[in-house]
Amino acid sequence: MAEHNTGKIIQELRIRAGFSQKTLAAALNITDKAISKWERGISLPDVSLLPKLSLLLDTDMELILSNSLDQEEWVGLIDILDTDFSQIVYDKPLVYYLLVHYLLAGITKIYVLTNSKNQKYLQAEIFGSLGIDFVFEAPKAKNMMIMNHPWFLYGSNLTKQFQSSMLSKRMVKLVPQNQEAVFYFTTNKYSDLYFKDRQKFERSSSMKMLGRGMICFDMDDYDKVLDVSGFVRTYQNNSGLLIGDIEEIAFKKGLITIDELFILADEIPYGEQLKAVVGKLPVG
Repeated sequence: MAEHNTGKIIQELRIRAGFSQKTLAAALNITDKAISKWERGISLPDVSLLPKLSLLLDTDMELILSNSLDQEEWVGLIDILDTDFSQIVYDKPLVYYLLVHYLLAGITKIYVLTNSKNQKYLQAEIFGSLGIDFVFEAPKAKNMMIMNHPWFLYGSNLTKQFQSSMLSKRMVKLVPQNQEAVFYFTTNKYSDLYFKDRQKFERSSSMKMLGRGMICFDMDDYDKVLDVSGFVRTYQNNSGLLIGDIEEIAFKKGLITIDELFILADEIPYGEQLKAVVGKLPVG
């Protein structure tokens, strides 16, 4: 279904841009048979071709990516036992900085393997009101986006990086430069390997490096959390934007309405800043 939707979009954009299948293929240095397969919904463009394809078709790469994914087929997995999810990191609970990545990728069903204190905290009404569905058990045979350490990751084009990893249909570990693995992406074909043989899962995953400009902090102890708090405070106060704000992302993804967002904003420390940020966003 995703391939069919993407093929129709590529065909419409190709015709609008004045390309034939043959001329577009030549510009991409591939065969026109490959273009034909995309447009007939038989296959999808390789992720490496998407930046150039978006330029040639004069479109946002995210339009192609988002319509190439059936995001309902993907679930999240947070496999973090000892970190306190409720710990405040500047103005938000620590878990917000984890959850925002799944929402950016369009994933709202998240399996969580953690301690009982964290489980109880995640049952708070706020998460359900944002459309997040937690399941406190290990998923079976699922396409999974996995986080097994409390990393703080921030930078441009994260959504596209996540979506392209999901599109690859392989086992991928997404890694910032000079860091350990941050997120793993695996199709349902290999997901059980994560639980059965972690070392083999690690060895079998293809490494994909994030580009320059990504900020990555560890949040596994108090001193490291202070570093993240300092960064978030400095960035937010100087940019007028918010980091780790799951309410804003839920609104932008259509999970809550503007009225629901403003009700939530009245109950959180950064509510006035959230209202100001959302007031600058196009609605509808």
